[in-house]
Amino acid sequence: MMKKAIYYGIRDVRVVDVPEPEPGPGQVKVKVKYCGICGSDLHEYLHGLFPESPFGHEATGVVVDVGSGVQGYKAGDRVYAMTPGSYAEYTVCPQDRLIKLSSDMDWTRATVLEPLAGAAYAIDRGGVKADDGVFIAGAGPVGLMILLGLKAMGLKNIYMSEIMEKRRKKAEELGATMVWNPREVKSPLKIKELTAGRGVDVAIEAVGIEQTLKDCLASACYRGKVIVQGIFTERAQVHMLGFVTRETTMYGTNSVNPELALKWLRSSDIRPESIVTSVIPLKAITQRGFDVLAAKSEDEIKILVEP
Repeated sequence: MMKKAIYYGIRDVRVVDVPEPEPGPGQVKVKVKYCGICGSDLHEYLHGLFPESPFGHEATGVVVDVGSGVQGYKAGDRVYAMTPGSYAEYTVCPQDRLIKLSSDMDWTRATVLEPLAGAAYAIDRGGVKADDGVFIAGAGPVGLMILLGLKAMGLKNIYMSEIMEKRRKKAEELGATMVWNPREVKSPLKIKELTAGRGVDVAIEAVGIEQTLKDCLASACYRGKVIVQGIFTERAQVHMLGFVTRETTMYGTNSVNPELALKWLRSSDIRPESIVTSVIPLKAITQRGFDVLAAKSEDEIKILVEP
């Protein structure tokens, strides 16, 4: 038997004893070191499971067993397992959802690979170029990972908005050109001021609410791009006249590019692990994890769970 956090319903996640899993054909069994709490997990905790729920998918650990047909993995390998159900002492993962880690990579650094890979996918899908000016609405884990990806690409002009002071300071620390509180500064007006009225080449929505989407649409230049990576649980009412007259292109993004993220980790000096603010035991996942994040704690940005 082992301990595992199971989703029972909205705001109802319990750590229970379950049978220890065994790998089937094409699967690898991993002893979990850390599993990060993703923004999608928090949304599910607060609003209900998504179809094909990804609840608990940011896991690192050590291979302890492999199923039939598995090639390239053996006991003792350090891996990233992008598979749901990994708030647990052990998880089983299809081989094609595993990433082998180098033996010298810090566990905390490794555990933020998946959110960085999400940023990599969004940036690549949106065709962001090294000489673009970019506005990011939101400096939570999603926005900060996008910032780091843009810094790894060498972008110079990256502006951000964020209501929480600690997150604004973290964005500045990680290299944002300028960061402001959107409750005090109107982002589209600030962007126009900073770009001589032109707007940015790319605006990236990293929160998942109507106002930040509007800010992004109003901040992009003529024929600019808006990339939406925030998770929306409410309908957004957006006046589309500006979208049409400025001939804006908008991208929705919902996948990962781990190869590009690993390239950034190996070839640049970015520190995505610096957004981790707490490591908590599995038994405290609700009280010290989900409930703290749901309360929009000023002290927390990224929380890892250690089974």
